[in-house]
Amino acid sequence: MPLITIKDCENCNIDHEWFFDGAKLKELRLIKKLTGMGQKAFAEAGDEGDPEALAALIYILHMRDRIKIPFDDIDLDFKNFSMEPTEQEIKDMEAAIAELEDPKEDEDETLTPSGPTSEAD
Repeated sequence: MPLITIKDCENCNIDHEWFFDGAKLKELRLIKKLTGMGQKAFAEAGDEGDPEALAALIYILHMRDRIKIPFDDIDLDFKNFSMEPTEQEIKDMEAAIAELEDPKEDEDETLTPSGPTSEAD
């Protein structure tokens, strides 16, 4: 749930600060209609700074605040924009990185020789 901040928004001249915790189904359908992107593609494109994904995100966030702007008119001055992870997201990322760097080994696993375990009569 990143914290999205826009100072002096190009679209409505308001300062914004939103926590984006994902889109609802209706919003995802609208994003698909506007951009052709499904949920996974939208998330990946947003992470990569894709302009259509960012425009759709800004459009959706304005809609949530009941600010109506035509999608084709959405604009953004990047010097007034930031998208930062929350403290919990940073902790989660650090934990995931630590897990990748130091995987826990299964200490109970022992090797046993293969072969017959009892004598045949």
